[in-house]
Amino acid sequence: MDTLPIEILTDVLGIVLQDAAAKPTNILCTSSQFQYIAQRILHRDLCFYSSSQLSQFASLLSKGTLSLVCEPQTLMLDIAGGASSGIFEGLYAVLTEILSNARCKKDENGRANARNFMWTGPDPPHHFSTAIVSPAVFPLFTALSTYSRLTHLHLTNIAFPNPIISPDAHWTGIPCLPSLRSFHLGQATFLTTEHIADFVLRCTGQLQNSSCNLKSSKVVFEHIRLVDVYEESIWGPRLKLPRILSACTTMLEESQSSNEMLSSTISDLIDFISVDAKTERIVGGDRVIPEVLTILATTHAIV
Repeated sequence: MDTLPIEILTDVLGIVLQDAAAKPTNILCTSSQFQYIAQRILHRDLCFYSSSQLSQFASLLSKGTLSLVCEPQTLMLDIAGGASSGIFEGLYAVLTEILSNARCKKDENGRANARNFMWTGPDPPHHFSTAIVSPAVFPLFTALSTYSRLTHLHLTNIAFPNPIISPDAHWTGIPCLPSLRSFHLGQATFLTTEHIADFVLRCTGQLQNSSCNLKSSKVVFEHIRLVDVYEESIWGPRLKLPRILSACTTMLEESQSSNEMLSSTISDLIDFISVDAKTERIVGGDRVIPEVLTILATTHAIV
């Protein structure tokens, strides 16, 4: 098999290494060519399944026992919430070692400057859980706003600050990220229609904001997708496109936009925003309990 062209071997080994049951050490010991290709695949797209793996990888790099054969392009953590003890310490150690490697490019601040950032919850798709709690939302977006090359953002399982139960004086809505091109937001709670409308209009340059300098950015924000995003808890109303467009219309009218410009903007936003429902309840939330409908119908008939 090692006589095959390197392009085919790379594809084959890439598929094999994605198999959770596969043992990379066995593949690395097969031949020198397999080792060379497999190492590049593993180091280009780093993936860790436990905090202990993070710590061990950082330790091997720091001791010189292991050397990166190429610059990592992605770093993925596939770790369940119950096994996340020490995860951030381990991640910090790994990133520190990576940045100290001469193969790795750094920005003007001496750090890695990610283009894509994805955070999803550890539960099955049909479960609705919170992986990013509300106190972490403001620090998260504050950190994300410093990445000047971030173009694709994917966040799920997030609870935004509840203005009644857990108000956050620092949180005024999703900040504008000038380099962002697409934003996927899923399984989110306590995000109001007004916050989304304000974010969309600022990202598209329809509303100006001192914290969002889009004029100096050459990047065009292309799309925002909302999946199972609720204005309150999951027992309340889900965000709907008509309500978002209505909020956008109100904000544009308050900014004294002309009727012609207003009509054109709202028309463009219909293709710009997608709102999807992935998880449905049997009752509650967007579902109206049948007994309630019966009571309402009976009351109306009596009146």
